[in-house]
Formats: sequence, C-alpha cells, structure tokens
Amino acid sequence: MSTNLMEKIRLTRFLNTKSCSLKKPILTMLFILLTSLFITGIAANPYCDQQLKLYQIATNNLRENCTIDDMTIQSCCDLNSFGFFSTPPGVYQMQCWCGRKWNNAKVFCDTTTADGGWTVIQRRQDGSVDFNRPWADYEKGFGDLNGEFWYGLKAINCLTQTGQWELRIDFKLETNTTSFLHYNTFKVGSATEEYPLTIGGFTGNTTTDPFSTHSHNGRRFSTYDNDNDGHTGANCAEEIFGATENGGWWYGGCWHINLNFKYNQSTDFGSLFLGQWYNPRWIEMKIRPLNCAPTQ
Repeated sequence: MSTNLMEKIRLTRFLNTKSCSLKKPILTMLFILLTSLFITGIAANPYCDQQLKLYQIATNNLRENCTIDDMTIQSCCDLNSFGFFSTPPGVYQMQCWCGRKWNNAKVFCDTTTADGGWTVIQRRQDGSVDFNRPWADYEKGFGDLNGEFWYGLKAINCLTQTGQWELRIDFKLETNTTSFLHYNTFKVGSATEEYPLTIGGFTGNTTTDPFSTHSHNGRRFSTYDNDNDGHTGANCAEEIFGATENGGWWYGGCWHINLNFKYNQSTDFGSLFLGQWYNPRWIEMKIRPLNCAPTQ
C-alpha cells in the first residue's frame, strides 16, 4: 500500500473519531499535497514543500485516542482549529515556518482570554527577570515562559511574517485596576530591517492609544547597545530624564508606551501613558491570527 494512501486512510479514521475534529484545514492540506505531487512536484515548489511539512506534522500527530500531548502547533490558534476547546493555558510545543526552515520552540498559550488562541510574547509580573538586556538577548528571547519573559524578536517575526495578526495587551495597574489594549494589525519585520513594528487598528477599554504618539509605529527595535530611536542626542533604552535601564523597545522619541521598562521604577513618568503615567504591576502581550476560529 502506498504511503499517501496509508496516510489518507489514517486521516479518514482520525476524522471519524469523537475525540478530535480537524475537518477542513487538514483536508485542504491533503488536497494541496496530492494536487502538487501530480502537477508540479513537491521538491521543486517551496510553497508545496511548506504544505507537505504542514501535512506531515498533522498526520504524524493523528492518534486513535488523540490527546493534546500529541500535538505540534504552528500557533496557539491551532488549539482552537484542532478542536481542543477545553485546553488549559500553559506551555506547548510549536513549529514555526521561516522561509524554508522550520524552527522548533515552546510557547505559552492563553486559551481563555477573549475566545483563546493567543500566543503570549511577553509577561511582566514581579520584577524577577532583568529586562535591561543587549540586542542579542532581545533577538533570541529570555526569561521563563511560566513567569516573566520576552519571547524573542526572531520568533515574533517568524510568527507574524505571513497572514494578518492582532495584538492584545492585558495589564493591571498599581491600583489593581485591570484593563487592555487591542490592535487589529500587528507585525514585526525581519532581522535585516532591525525588526520594525507595524501596528494599528486600536480598540480596547481605554480612551487613549499610547502607540499613536512618539512615532512607535514603523520604528526599528532599539536597545542600549543598538540605538535606533528617534530621540536626538539620547538613547531611550539607556537613560532619559532620570529613567535608566529602560529595556529594549520600539522607541520613537522616546515613548508613551514601553512595556519592557524597568519594573516598579520610581520616576516622574512610567511605562504607560493613559492620560497620566502608570507603571503596571502585571502585563501580558499576546498575539493571534486575525481570523483565528473562536473556541467552542
């Protein structure tokens, strides 16, 4: 029996089980795979090569008693798409396609906020992790996915380089008031471009969009050892108006929002301007595909 036929039988048996439901996404990949084999050949077509890898990931994880432990995802949205609607928030294995290379990584998925499907890319909660880091650290990421961390510019670029992505920022202020910012457009550019920020489509339960001032949109990422900010004569990541060790960020001149600001730093201003300055005690930045299927 041919490998393709065996995989198709395996897929069909899986789709008939009650424990999981992949439905259209996997069937579509199967159709693309088989069509490409007959028309152009997988090896000669990068797009088809990508689809083959997606199909292999899916079929390699199909089990008669399929569980979440078997899954390898490309974003936390896959937990919704693959039918795991009651999955708790936590760390999962992920593969991300970058050009013609697959990167393996772990990721923290928020499966409960606003229908779930969120890939968390940053968290601040207690000041236990130093965010005053060099360029190399911000590029590769640092911290603990179950605690404070920065996911890494390379990984964020990998995730957002294709399709449309949205950003949500949940935070708790010094007063224990919780709130959020939401943007319908979010993308981080490539390493050669020094990871510029594209952000827009503000919504949320605040009246102020802090990204709209200081020219954050379109800015390259900046750290104390790689100054790309828009402030003449100063490095916003290093020191400005008495605030020091300000962390890496997409600085304009300098910021109305800087979520990597030194935790609980006492200055005349803070990390977030919403009509007045605040230093949130808890922050999560999270992203997902704009068309992510809602949970059941």
